[in-house]
Amino acid sequence: MRSPKKEPFSASRIDSKFKIRNWPSYNNALRNRGRLDFMIAEDLVGVWYNKSSSNNRGRQRIYSDKAIFICYQIRCLFGLRLRQTEGFINYLFEKSSFKIKCPDYTTLSKRCQTLGLESLLKENIGEKEFAHVSVDSTGIQTYTGNEWLENKHGKRYIRRIWKKLHILIDDQGIILANSTTIHTSDDRSQLDTLLKGIKTKELLGDPGYDGDAVYQSLLQKGIQPRIRPPNSNHQLECKESSTARDKAVEYQQTNGYQAWRVKNNYGRREKVENTFFRFKTSFGCQFLSREEQNMANEMIIKCHLLNRMFEIGRPESVRAA
Repeated sequence: MRSPKKEPFSASRIDSKFKIRNWPSYNNALRNRGRLDFMIAEDLVGVWYNKSSSNNRGRQRIYSDKAIFICYQIRCLFGLRLRQTEGFINYLFEKSSFKIKCPDYTTLSKRCQTLGLESLLKENIGEKEFAHVSVDSTGIQTYTGNEWLENKHGKRYIRRIWKKLHILIDDQGIILANSTTIHTSDDRSQLDTLLKGIKTKELLGDPGYDGDAVYQSLLQKGIQPRIRPPNSNHQLECKESSTARDKAVEYQQTNGYQAWRVKNNYGRREKVENTFFRFKTSFGCQFLSREEQNMANEMIIKCHLLNRMFEIGRPESVRAA
């Protein structure tokens, strides 16, 4: 077996510069992302309070799910705490002469757990089939209040706890699905969840999604896997019974990673890296919530907001001469 070839150095990959062709419209879109009517563009008075009655015992809900959802959109957009969100929205209502009030912070925290936002990102997909999709994950830091005390008093340092945000994007960079798991979870375990209801021809992923089971599962669904093989040596089976993964590994080991990359047009997967960059520069890399279900719903809302921002306006960049 040949040793893997080294990836050739390309100066153009470092020196390449891009310019935006639609800067005036894109610049205006960046301004509009901070407008409040970006979140509130409907008759709030008509949808704010709960009009349906329930036969369940206990106190009836005062505010509608739509009101809770709008409050959390504003919270995530501006990175506010729950008490700050309550005060900020009430101030807006007072200045706008709206005869409605924001739910108190306790109500916001409890009602967020029952919003049911699992299908929010997929509600506009329908029967659309995508040429290819890309999948990846990143770490989001949770709240750890004892870290400063442990360092100050010389106790053993406890690693910050992270959760994983898994996303699936289309060829334009729109987030089609997401999931939130603990930091020790395997990326491959979320593929079926992310691909549920998604029709596509190809899936691009990094070595974290490599595995014979993943290849077999995707091929059974009619999806061609474009997953980067690992760099470590892989013992190949005999050619008569080699799997799709074995063929990909053999091609990379024989011709080098750069040849495999060009053959599969693997550069398309860089959009998912750019999506994470946009996500963290827009919303940071920490959770605002502390409850498990609230964390999951918070990530769904932020992904929904990122899609909205992208729909308002996106840059059209070309390689500069």
